[in-house]
Amino acid sequence: MKNIAGNDVSIFLFRFELRGHAIDFVLNEAIAEDMYPDIDEKMKPLVHACCETLLRYRHLSVSNTIMDGNFLVTGEFEVMLSKGLGQHFAHDEKQRLFHDAKNIADLLGEVMDRGTQEEKNGIQRNLPPIEHTPNPKKIKKGLETLGKTKLQQAKRQWLAEGVPIRPGLRQLRPEDLPPHVTASSGYDHRGLCYVFDHKTLGELGRIVMIKAGEQEMLMQADLYVGQETPESAIVKKKTAIFEEVVATVNACFI
Repeated sequence: MKNIAGNDVSIFLFRFELRGHAIDFVLNEAIAEDMYPDIDEKMKPLVHACCETLLRYRHLSVSNTIMDGNFLVTGEFEVMLSKGLGQHFAHDEKQRLFHDAKNIADLLGEVMDRGTQEEKNGIQRNLPPIEHTPNPKKIKKGLETLGKTKLQQAKRQWLAEGVPIRPGLRQLRPEDLPPHVTASSGYDHRGLCYVFDHKTLGELGRIVMIKAGEQEMLMQADLYVGQETPESAIVKKKTAIFEEVVATVNACFI
């Protein structure tokens, strides 16, 4: 067996496959059968984040397998993108994508290690079956946790590097947002992410702060459409409210 790069594989772990406008996460069947609920809960938000990133580049992939992760015959873990795809990524975004792919591999390695130890100790597993259909609420909560951790790490780094706070910069307050809109931490490989929800319309979209230089940040706003068409009344309402949110956030940086 060989991976995308043509290197010899000893253990296939996972791959991300293009399927129309979506991406399937294909997991080693034997590992999937031995999966533990706590590891599955940690892994799904990471898989979701990787899928979101890869979806932005799916039109540039030259193969159906857009990314895979395997243990090579040398014993090393290797994650590979579709041939030539890596050149289209921003450096930090690609590094974060690969870091989470390695985190997924580490979790799968833990599944194998636990199973081996249980077998050696004669332990008979009696766990409920894993629900492989993603639970959107649980995944969103997992992504929020990842986003908060990432923000705390960034703050510690800023303090360690002595990064000065720009004069005039102010923190966004809940009362600054339009009525019935709330903000929470999100998780995105591009940079620091904030997700905005409306009480009745649901998720409005996200704003990602992307480092563009030593003292520069790029603000990117993504409207969440979901299964709706861009012309639908719901999307039009979301667009109007989210534009207010973006204008408000942007004003904090002027």
